[in-house]
Amino acid sequence: MENWELILRGFRDLRRLLQREAEQVGVSVTEVQILYQIIDGPKKMGEIADMVGISKSSTTELIDKMESKGLLERGRGEDKRIVFVKITEKGISTLNETRARYKFLIEQILKEVKEDEVLIFFKKVEEILDSPPRSSSR
Repeated sequence: MENWELILRGFRDLRRLLQREAEQVGVSVTEVQILYQIIDGPKKMGEIADMVGISKSSTTELIDKMESKGLLERGRGEDKRIVFVKITEKGISTLNETRARYKFLIEQILKEVKEDEVLIFFKKVEEILDSPPRSSSR
């Protein structure tokens, strides 16, 4: 297997590890991402969909589920047509517990590898993502 394939497999496996940790707290990785996006203040549904990278219909479905769990609540601004989503105390607690589990897991992994090299890799990924797309040479 080539290195690039190992990296892709590693991303998939890391997401599975994070999912397993999130499930111990009663949420999914995507629900954690939503909580993370709204921890600093209410967001519109469309903003959440864009930030998390899922469709608006999937966002609505997840928000419904998360609201029934008491993790967040909907509200309206001055313009009654716009729905905002804000985190609840239970959502904050759930996010903090999940983040602690993620931190412990990542710290365990980083004990086995050179942390600075991992950080360089992800900084490079971010740089490429922030730059204009390259055209394919194929």
